[in-house]
Amino acid sequence: MTTPATRPLHRDWRGSRGLFDGLRARWAEQRRLEAHARLEDDLRGLWREACAGVGLCQYISVAAGLTVRTPRFGALRVVRGRTTFTTELLPGGEPEDITKHALRLAHSLGFHGLRVDPIGGRWVRIVLLDSDPLRDGFALRRLITTRADETVILGRAEDGVTLGHALADAAHLAVQGQNGAGKSAFTYGLLAQVCAAPDVLIAGSDITGLVLGRAWTGTAHHDWQTTGTRDLLAHAALLDRLVAEMDRRLDTMPPRRDKIIPTTTTPLVLVVLEEFPGLLRAAQAKDKKLAERITSAVLRLVSEGRKAAFRVLMLAQRFEANAVGGGYARDQFALRLSFRVPGESLVMLHGEDARKLGPEHANSAPGIAYLSAPGHDCTRLRAPYLGDYGEFCDRIARHGRRAS
Repeated sequence: MTTPATRPLHRDWRGSRGLFDGLRARWAEQRRLEAHARLEDDLRGLWREACAGVGLCQYISVAAGLTVRTPRFGALRVVRGRTTFTTELLPGGEPEDITKHALRLAHSLGFHGLRVDPIGGRWVRIVLLDSDPLRDGFALRRLITTRADETVILGRAEDGVTLGHALADAAHLAVQGQNGAGKSAFTYGLLAQVCAAPDVLIAGSDITGLVLGRAWTGTAHHDWQTTGTRDLLAHAALLDRLVAEMDRRLDTMPPRRDKIIPTTTTPLVLVVLEEFPGLLRAAQAKDKKLAERITSAVLRLVSEGRKAAFRVLMLAQRFEANAVGGGYARDQFALRLSFRVPGESLVMLHGEDARKLGPEHANSAPGIAYLSAPGHDCTRLRAPYLGDYGEFCDRIARHGRRAS
């Protein structure tokens, strides 16, 4: 005879632990979604008010009166602490319309800054920044390029994006800044990144003997460098030698070609002119004809060198026309960086668009620079920091290309 199975009088709650865990997870997710929805509503309202406040809006007359149209707020995302949302540009609008009001818009939303990333059509993504990317240091990792067309790091911009530049791009580089503003440290980092590339030759003139010279002993670059002020004729002779190499390349340009592509046998020549105004002043004090010879060689390099795979990197405390070989010479530099300088010096190199930043930039911390370049006009950045001078010397000794 069978009997019905008996059931325990007391239920074992241990088997329900998974049930409670699931409920807790659902409650937590519900609270997260509610918080996300509240944040989205708050930011949507603030975005509309902020856009109207900076004039990023259109006024439309309707039957009920005048209404204000602002860039439409799309979807909010918060992933690993990064807050972004999409927005639709106004008809006829461009991403730059938002970028030029970036700081004011970001502050109205309760953030330090923002970045605008185009998505497609009239939609862009707004990336909100919690802190100032220029405030903290930007260490240069052990990045070594192997080709002239590889990107070297210039710095990190205000929107948090790392900016780079390939030496093979047709642009000479002008760098200015007061003593201690970060000009030399930037140069150390730049040269350390390209010193090992087999299709790059680092040549030039350095009256200080710190950027070029002794640190490069034993490398393939050293024979193309001149330092110090004891023998100014050596500087003129080196520049003449570089011009002669440029002419040779132009004369032997292959048919149906209008520029030299850097190779290991015909490398890109980066002509570094450290404290070039000082070299000119020293030459003028000794012999005006010598100064003219030096100026003439540099003018030829900056005006004709790009097609022959020559790039000039000129460094000066102030890019005054008569200090760098004239206004024509200064105009040949497409990529321009200014570390801390007086406001007028900033305008002198970057144009009137930089005037509004003059008072702020005149008091910038070391390592903060103002950049003008094709595709990156009027951008502030923090240059990468390689380390002290000893670290620069160590990297050149370790990675600098040796003569074959």
